[in-house]
Amino acid sequence: MLRVRVLINLPAISLDHSYTYMVPQPLREDIEVGKRVLVELGNRKVEAFVSEILGEEESSVNDVTTIKPVLKVLDREAIFDHNLFLLAEWMAESYLCPISLVLKLMTPRLLRKKKGVIVTPALKREEIELWSSRLMAQRESDFLDLLLKRGNLSLYEAKKYLSNEEIKALVDENVIKLSGHYSAQRVEKIGYVYVLKDFDLEQDLPLLEKAAPRQAEAVRIIAKEQEVDCILLEQLIPARSIKSLLEKSFIERQKKKSILSDRILQLNREQETAYRSIKKALINDSGEEFLLFGVTGSGKTEIYIRSVEKAIQQGRTAIVLVPEIALTRHLLADFSSRIKNMAVMHSAMADGERHAEWKRIRQGEVDLVLGTRSAIFAPLHRLGLIIIDEEQESSYKQEDTPKYRVHEVARKRAELDRAVLLMGSATPSLDTLYRAVKGEMKLLSLKQRVAEARMPIIRVENMKAAALSRQSRVISPFLSEKLATTLQRGEQSILFINRRGYSPLSLCRSCGNILLCPSCSVGLTYHQDTAKNLCHYCNYQASPPVNCPFCGSRHMSYLGLGTQRVEEESQKLFPTARIQRLDMDSSRRVGFQESILERMEKREIDILIGTQMVAKGLNFPHVSLVGIVDADSMLNLPDFRAAERCIQLLLQVAGRSGRGSLPGEVIIQTFNPANPLFSILQNQDYLAFFYQEIKQRRLLNYPPFTQLLRIVCSAESPEMAQMVADVLSREINDIIDAKEEDIEILGPAPCPLLKIRNRYRWQLTLKCENMLLLKSIARYIIDYKDFKNTQVEWDLNPVMTM
Repeated sequence: MLRVRVLINLPAISLDHSYTYMVPQPLREDIEVGKRVLVELGNRKVEAFVSEILGEEESSVNDVTTIKPVLKVLDREAIFDHNLFLLAEWMAESYLCPISLVLKLMTPRLLRKKKGVIVTPALKREEIELWSSRLMAQRESDFLDLLLKRGNLSLYEAKKYLSNEEIKALVDENVIKLSGHYSAQRVEKIGYVYVLKDFDLEQDLPLLEKAAPRQAEAVRIIAKEQEVDCILLEQLIPARSIKSLLEKSFIERQKKKSILSDRILQLNREQETAYRSIKKALINDSGEEFLLFGVTGSGKTEIYIRSVEKAIQQGRTAIVLVPEIALTRHLLADFSSRIKNMAVMHSAMADGERHAEWKRIRQGEVDLVLGTRSAIFAPLHRLGLIIIDEEQESSYKQEDTPKYRVHEVARKRAELDRAVLLMGSATPSLDTLYRAVKGEMKLLSLKQRVAEARMPIIRVENMKAAALSRQSRVISPFLSEKLATTLQRGEQSILFINRRGYSPLSLCRSCGNILLCPSCSVGLTYHQDTAKNLCHYCNYQASPPVNCPFCGSRHMSYLGLGTQRVEEESQKLFPTARIQRLDMDSSRRVGFQESILERMEKREIDILIGTQMVAKGLNFPHVSLVGIVDADSMLNLPDFRAAERCIQLLLQVAGRSGRGSLPGEVIIQTFNPANPLFSILQNQDYLAFFYQEIKQRRLLNYPPFTQLLRIVCSAESPEMAQMVADVLSREINDIIDAKEEDIEILGPAPCPLLKIRNRYRWQLTLKCENMLLLKSIARYIIDYKDFKNTQVEWDLNPVMTM
């Protein structure tokens, strides 16, 4: 008797263990680890994932009666391998969530939709007959009688007897079950070409011309061009003719191959030393962990590419993770010119396109996967290298359940596959850099820029003098002069401000009130392009009032700066310059972001204005000036990581200047030039900041010297949110007293952003070195606490505490 272990595909932690089922003879050929199956759990028919095949074992009569059979195999191809199952189990345990949610996260969206849905009984015959006898509607009884007689019905047939609402009611009552095969029927065509396969032009073409002229025409087109874009050929030739050629194996679809470059960059001494260490780990199959700590423009990408090439030479595959989609597109050109078989995965891809890439990866056609956070789950075989670029970025933490941090998941996956883990950044997170300084991972340093490039000169401009002058209060006279000089030399500039819109505050000069979002505790941002006040948290929109809604005064003013106001001011100062803005608002237009970056590379833009979208990873060798328009907006936020994020972002955007042969310069505008952070920035000494900040973290007992559990209680009234937070605080104190552990509770207190989307928020923050204790408290909240009209959310080691 062949038996399998399965994991039930229901979002319940109580079901997070494997169940054993027997495999009937007709299903043996289809059963495989990673496929979904239909099984009976109690009196219900549910879906499950096959996690392990136990093999043949001589069965007894007792086994046959106690071990239930697998009812149906639902997938045509496996979704996971054994190691991905182990990773999912580890994530479910680490992030305290049902394993089914983790597996759903790993499954392409297109494979979550069933094809050929059928209706089957979910209960035994006698239970359905008893249930049917109690029904009032005769047609429901007739339908169930027919279902028991036939065993199953297609959903199309079922709808002849019952409405959609009645079918849903029977499913909710667990009387019937809807099931079907999971199969992605859509064929992705973007980025694919048709090529000849098993076809002899001399012998086969004359015969095909007589039998099927349109098919022969398609073959001639492909033979002439070597490869033809799928969409183009289907515009020229009928779809049935192409389908027939595919079925005969005369032609096949292939991913369009990139043109490889034979250009090899020369490594400098620092790069060579760093690469040798990674190369040694890849050859020895030792599964080591590295931090590549290199200044901006130090050639980290070349080390990434060579490391991937070495992994492939060793017969292994690789994953390269980037924090943003924009960086995916940027690095794609670098990697695709050197790596033959690669795939891209990110959330902006269409379902069909993403599934097509996933399928190529699953079938072993891909050596490298480049993508954002979710690409860590790419089903690569023989994974040998994982690279996390710009590892300090907060986007590597998922805010929805499971609230995983990609560093931890990558570390576990590297452990399971004995892969090398390489993290890189010019400004690594303090947590990661501390692990490297302690020796928990190997530190590789790149202190110099490559080739002729030199680190930019950073100057701090005191905006108090500019504010007193009659000139622009957005761009100081000094920065304006530097921009003019850069334009005269035919070089490019970047102006950075980390706030979109025109103005973040609308103030009445008569009564002093600020326009706030009615649903959130934040001011409304004025957007000049739409002439609307907008909330960046809940997307509330309103036309700006002519009169103050509080006092009726007409003296309304816009305060503060956003990208749109900087753009307006730049156009006034430099009317002939080619100026473009890149932020979340402008990049919503399809293809706009790629167009802007391409035009920057071609030197068709003189001044690029943007948010942090322009701060990281981009390499424009003709940018010689960077202006940081408002550095003060990022300081003094109520978050213990505020200073770390500020210096990381400012150093990253400063690093866009002087990356080629041109000398670079950075102007930082601030009303507080005496802040010690600006002195560190001018020296570009991130290590000095690290040692200064790590002392503060140790003194105040914040990560990396402790673990955090943040609990947020939200309700429609502030009193309810506070009451629940108080109740939880008392119960947690009782748990702590029983455990006698060294633990500190901050709060309950209002969140810095008290109200978001009409819900008031109170929080508790727990500090403790014992992660198991924090997990037990979180588990207690999950299992036992269900407060009416109040949401309780928790996060282990949160990235944001606002």
